[in-house]
Amino acid sequence: MNRRARTSARLVVAGIAATALLSGCSALPFLPGTVTQECVSWVALDTQQMMAESAQLIVVGEVVERVGDEDLLGGIARVYRFAVDDASDPELVGTEVEIASRSDGCSTDPYARGDQLATDERVAVFLSTDEQWGGLATLTPFDGVLPAGELEPGLEPGLPRD
Repeated sequence: MNRRARTSARLVVAGIAATALLSGCSALPFLPGTVTQECVSWVALDTQQMMAESAQLIVVGEVVERVGDEDLLGGIARVYRFAVDDASDPELVGTEVEIASRSDGCSTDPYARGDQLATDERVAVFLSTDEQWGGLATLTPFDGVLPAGELEPGLEPGLPRD
């Protein structure tokens, strides 16, 4: 390989590495100091109807306390104990469940936009079952939790329960 070709190859690799670093995830495990990580592209759920159609369960109540962390989709999610006052599954009313608050695993600050369950308010939470963890989790790091008083009546979860 001549000098010009080596210089061009180095520039291409440097450009790819810079792009990967700016994205918050690296796809170049052969570069020193990099790790391969999958980055989730979250769908924006702009309406309560969209959240309901994406949920397996809707619960209303209050966060009791943070009880730990779980690895969900390449990011560490905070897990909370949640007191259920009302739910789309009547068997859960009056119980407590654990809910993982999804984080943005490809951001330098996984909760840069805030942790949806770090609240003292009574909230409505649209939930799905996380395949990796096996427990309940918020739909995305950004959508799926709202003040309980804003919950539209008559919403039904759209995904079948496992």
